[in-house]
Amino acid sequence: MTTNTNKPQSMEAILGDIVYPALEEILSMKEAAIEMSETTVLFGEGAVLNSLELVSFIVLVEERVNDNLESGGITLTSEKAMSRSSTPFRTVRTLAEYIDELLEEEAV
Repeated sequence: MTTNTNKPQSMEAILGDIVYPALEEILSMKEAAIEMSETTVLFGEGAVLNSLELVSFIVLVEERVNDNLESGGITLTSEKAMSRSSTPFRTVRTLAEYIDELLEEEAV
């Protein structure tokens, strides 16, 4: 069994090292200034991203997470994500929590 030593150790690391920089990169293409926080809506009513931007953002986040893993990798758009009663892509916080959950499973 391999332990992933490069896994972000906290929610703050997931947000600060992965999610916020990826969101900033995607949002940099928009002309409007958008303030980012844990409650920033990514999907659904009031979302800061359109559908194409959301897909690009998810791919970018997934790549950045997997770049930090020594082995294996996670898939954000799995059946597990899609079958939830509440989407993990709703807000920045719900996405970070979902990433943390997947990383914990990967580390086992």
